[in-house]
Amino acid sequence: MESGELDLAQLTPKDAQLFEGREGYACYRMKTSDYRGIMFNFQHEYWKKNKDLIPAVCYALNRDAMVEAVLLGQGVAAYGPLQRNRYHAGQTLRYDYAPEKSKKILEEAGCTMGSDGFYERDGEKVGFVLSVGAGDQVRLDLAQASAQQLKEVGIDCTVEVPVQVDWSGQMAYLIGWGSPFDADDHTYKVFGTGKGANYSGYSNALVDRYLIQARQSDDPNVRAQAYARFQQELAKDPAFAFICYVDADYVAGDRIRGIATDTVLGHHGVGIFWNITEWNEV
Repeated sequence: MESGELDLAQLTPKDAQLFEGREGYACYRMKTSDYRGIMFNFQHEYWKKNKDLIPAVCYALNRDAMVEAVLLGQGVAAYGPLQRNRYHAGQTLRYDYAPEKSKKILEEAGCTMGSDGFYERDGEKVGFVLSVGAGDQVRLDLAQASAQQLKEVGIDCTVEVPVQVDWSGQMAYLIGWGSPFDADDHTYKVFGTGKGANYSGYSNALVDRYLIQARQSDDPNVRAQAYARFQQELAKDPAFAFICYVDADYVAGDRIRGIATDTVLGHHGVGIFWNITEWNEV
């Protein structure tokens, strides 16, 4: 952007700040349906034994603090996959930041605090490795912040950046998904048992039922009820520990006019060109 090689680029919040108020540039912050969260790998032996501890992970995350520190305030806390979709039903169960509740869940599950400051269960330390794909600094920062917050409640979480993602072998992954379009666009393939993008191996019969009910109807009222039940069941039995929705920061040369921000973009900020027929160059 600085050399003039690009007319438009999506940048991280920190990089986009470099262009704020500079002559020759225009900055656009756009809402997205693009969320980040910790995806648990239920194919891993650890979660087969400790799935009941996942709510403790969810309550340990200070989402608002991460939005401010990592996203520079450019996003919102996430509690479910459809917050920026027409079928968002609100969260009947919301995992707000509650470290004492997190510890209570661990202790009621039989975990005891070890001398090193981490909980133990059946002689095994409570904790997991959180993997992050290479090349995404925002995800890495979110993962490191999450690991620090989990350590503060006694869950030993460490972060790694593997050379290659091992979907079936890793313990957890800093995932990103989201669609502002039809809710079926990402929920069915991500949370449906055995579906193509269900990298976590998550399986819940009620979730499957509600997602199928929603995709088999073209009645908005029927679909709204089905997606509301889906969101409620997913909150009871989390596949992810949702963290935040990220805004998309675009920087353009100021000679480009007509870029409109009154829409919701998709995963990875897809959709910036939604009104490109109205763009022009001066």
